[in-house]
Amino acid sequence: MGLFSLFKKKDSQKTATPSDKDAAQRKRREEDRRLSAPTESRQHNTQMQREIARATALKIDAIESEMTSDIFDSQPAWQAKRPPKPEDTQRIEISDGRNTLEVEFEDTLPLINSSSTDFLLEARQGIAVAGDTPPLMEEVAILYASEQLALVEQMLQGALHDDSLGSGLRSAWWMLFDLYQITGRMEDFENLSIDYASRFETSPPPWVADLYHTKPSASSSNFSGLMPTVAFAGTLDGSITKQLDKVQSLAEKKQVFRLEFARVANVTPEGCGLLLKALKTLGKSEHDLIMVGAAELAEKIQSIIKIGRRDETEAPWLLLLEILQLLDREKDFEEISMDYCVTFEVSPPAFEPPKKIKVTTAAEEKVHPDISPDRFMMPPVISGSLEKLLADIQAYAAEYNPVLLDCSRLTRVEFSAAGELMGGLAPLAGKGRLIEFQGVNHLVAALFQVIGITNIAKVFPHKY
Repeated sequence: MGLFSLFKKKDSQKTATPSDKDAAQRKRREEDRRLSAPTESRQHNTQMQREIARATALKIDAIESEMTSDIFDSQPAWQAKRPPKPEDTQRIEISDGRNTLEVEFEDTLPLINSSSTDFLLEARQGIAVAGDTPPLMEEVAILYASEQLALVEQMLQGALHDDSLGSGLRSAWWMLFDLYQITGRMEDFENLSIDYASRFETSPPPWVADLYHTKPSASSSNFSGLMPTVAFAGTLDGSITKQLDKVQSLAEKKQVFRLEFARVANVTPEGCGLLLKALKTLGKSEHDLIMVGAAELAEKIQSIIKIGRRDETEAPWLLLLEILQLLDREKDFEEISMDYCVTFEVSPPAFEPPKKIKVTTAAEEKVHPDISPDRFMMPPVISGSLEKLLADIQAYAAEYNPVLLDCSRLTRVEFSAAGELMGGLAPLAGKGRLIEFQGVNHLVAALFQVIGITNIAKVFPHKY
């Protein structure tokens, strides 16, 4: 008998008996359970994901405990090279009271060398100090550092609607945006953007073409070291020839360098023409060029042009179109193209996505107006032995203070390497050097918070 058949009016229908009422109530309860099943399923999946992450964290703790017990041996067991054995694989059963999940762990986590053991143990103690990071974000940061990407994605997906995270909720979204950006998953990024706009009623982060997936030449793919910078300031006019000569000189000697426009206050048609010519030349080369403050420069250029007014030169219009193209802002590019077409009665240039030039906004970095803009570019991945990287940073720190570490290309720091990095930077901080990590993605920034690097250095995540 259907639920609604109890309420059909028939002349011959009798008053419902107590058993009929009991049956109706049971059906209502079953219907309520059916409707709530998706929510319970999501909560169940989220709980299982967290349990898996905690199990992984326990695995990491076990590795560290083994290293600590072996630290006084002549050849620690965790340093000895040997073929894998069956006991290298561990199985852990996770139960939520209803279902049991068996998780298999292999020894895939990177090992830590003896020079960083003390700092790593201190970093684990630092987790209690770094109370601003929710436990879930700590787990995600450690798993990402260990390259457990699928599990990281599952946990972040489950955390997107977890209001108990408080201020850490947006961090979960930003971490997932970064994960999709780093792995080149544009479609997933755009789907997440729609959910983000609906959830927070604000514009989502833009997809940046080839932000981490540029294909630099073999000589620059793992580049790290001093990043030469040409800074433009004041008025962009005929006087910028001096800076452009330096740009040309750098282009002949360096594969990677930066142009900084954060301190440009005004622009002139003459300055626009000179800069346009330089950018066109660089765009045809194989250089890896980073532009800072380009979006702000575009706004200043737009303020001196007007649709329908033909000035003595088209340079400001063409420079604006060039910068919008470098910013990968195709919609804005098309709108300005139409205005340019109407004003000068010529066909506008076609839009071409940027290839080699990475453009950031000034807000993504902390710009120091009174010091040299040169900074140290960190490599795409920090792993293995950091002896050379730390030596290069120390040489840079001998000449520069603050020690500006550019992380705009840094995608991941291995868990073991993070401890060694902290150990190498601690003496610099002790000598009074101000250390800044700039443009850090949110997954790496969370790891820095977890292990305690934020106690000796300032960390500036990139802006969303």
